[in-house]
Amino acid sequence: MKKLILGLCLVALASVCSANILVSTQGILNDPNGIFEQSFTYNPATQGGLIIIQTYGFGGSANGNIFTATGRNLAGNIISPGGFDPIVTLFAGAAGGGGARIAFNDDGTCAPRFGTADISCFDATLVINGLAAGTYTVALSAFSNFAGATETTPFTGGGSFTEVGNGRVRTNQFAVDVASVPEPMTFGLMGAGLLGLGLLRRRLKEVI
Repeated sequence: MKKLILGLCLVALASVCSANILVSTQGILNDPNGIFEQSFTYNPATQGGLIIIQTYGFGGSANGNIFTATGRNLAGNIISPGGFDPIVTLFAGAAGGGGARIAFNDDGTCAPRFGTADISCFDATLVINGLAAGTYTVALSAFSNFAGATETTPFTGGGSFTEVGNGRVRTNQFAVDVASVPEPMTFGLMGAGLLGLGLLRRRLKEVI
């Protein structure tokens, strides 16, 4: 399922977004049906009301990311392209707690990255507004291993490191950032040249 991508923190040719880093990690998924999970705490009163989740394993970070123009993830690491097609899911509660699924995203777009109009990326982008303070868990799986209704419900569909449509085998590497953005800055950036709503269909994408 494709998701609308809301306005992201990008000002053309200029400032970067002041993001509160909640998760910034990279690793490998040993099994295409495996699940990576990481929990984090969040308070919109002090960290901003907009949550943005972005993966970089498929397309890499060479063109920058949706938060900065550095060509690195939020932890400051360069991510090489070539990883598998990821799905990100956000659950309520800590890992292992069986919290409800809040939202998920299969395909995002590389277009929000600084200095590029590339739309050939299968990396996932998830933008969520209005979360209450609490503990949440981000889960990452390989396409097409989709999450169930709760965090402890088995994922279904079966994951693969082979690219759909061309049979190209991708690596098992992944990278994911979760950050919150202060609302006043978000609205200011939106008025200063944010990249707006985008809907990208898988069949229109080209492989990297």
